[in-house]
Amino acid sequence: MEQKQLPIIPEEIHLQAIDVVQQKIDVKAFKSKKQHELNVGHKMMHSLDDERIKMELVFAFNAAGIEEPLLFFQIDFHFHVEHLSNFYQLNDEKLPVFWVQLVATLLGISLSTGRGIIFEKLQNAGLANVIIPVVSPHKMLNSKA
Repeated sequence: MEQKQLPIIPEEIHLQAIDVVQQKIDVKAFKSKKQHELNVGHKMMHSLDDERIKMELVFAFNAAGIEEPLLFFQIDFHFHVEHLSNFYQLNDEKLPVFWVQLVATLLGISLSTGRGIIFEKLQNAGLANVIIPVVSPHKMLNSKA
């Protein structure tokens, strides 16, 4: 029997910590290239007993002909989700399968917050108006790349 999906209540999602784990800003190399490609990756980790989820995002700005990213950020977002057990089911291996809507919500919060953090860091480094585009968390979750 499939469990009915309950609504996500924003007040029950608590962003408890944000850690900029890694960053690299090569202003000179970034400014020397006309075109940049942004790659964004994510990884989700959890502690079911503590109702905690960590969303790790990696942002890498690359340019043709340069192996290393010109700009690189790894930012971890630590959430406490009240009633987390309402948003997953255990599969046959007893591993949680989280509802897409919850994952997309946490990913959306993380992306938006990360966009602001990166904007501020780049602004302070002398790279004005480098803005990470708005993307659909659902499309990110559905991409295989």
